Amino acid sequence: MKKGRSNSSARLNPDGNDRLTSLIGLVLVVLTLVELATVVLGLHQFLSLHVFVGLALIPPVLLKLASTGWRFTRYYTRSGAYRLRGAPQLAMRLLAPLLVAATVVVFGSGVAMGFLHGSSLSLVRELHGPASVAWMVLLGIHVLAYLRQAILSAKEDVAPDSRASVPGAKARTYLLIGAIVAGIGAAAGALPVQHYWLHLPPKHHHRDRTATPARTPSAGDLTGGAQKVAPPPAH
Repeated sequence: MKKGRSNSSARLNPDGNDRLTSLIGLVLVVLTLVELATVVLGLHQFLSLHVFVGLALIPPVLLKLASTGWRFTRYYTRSGAYRLRGAPQLAMRLLAPLLVAATVVVFGSGVAMGFLHGSSLSLVRELHGPASVAWMVLLGIHVLAYLRQAILSAKEDVAPDSRASVPGAKARTYLLIGAIVAGIGAAAGALPVQHYWLHLPPKHHHRDRTATPARTPSAGDLTGGAQKVAPPPAH
């Protein structure tokens, strides 16, 4: 009976969840800074790296959403251990839905640009830019609020003594490494088809195809458009 309770406690322990969230959050900060650098230094010049890092971010982002979603679910389903930890700051709780929505739009539109065509491609391209700006702003606020806490929590999970004090250390390591490896694998696997993202048509391309085609000039146009006019009748 005690063993069953211990296993249940290990699965529901909020300390382990906090450490996993902090670790994967720091990984995301590093990758996001690289992604931001590709924009600042010149997106056209570093577009290949931008696409690679963007795809590599997806598994860690999913793990971060899962870890925070787990805490959210356990707290609002009245799990005792999570209720004792308390809720996040009100401002962060209000920010969270916006950040999640921006995350879904940014990565969803980014991936979709490699597969869609025509008006659908135009739509996701129009979404991707503004959503990226909104995501960076919201993420910046989130990082400023939690960075110090994340660094301290991650240090505790690296130190052997404090690491062993919180159950699930091996599981956290496997999940973290698995997300990083999966991200690199997804990005590397997409290299053979990366040209779909690198050689997108110009933004006006779709409108040009639907516009009325220019009329081919006639011989009369080339000679000044003069037409033969019948002479007036003689009187």
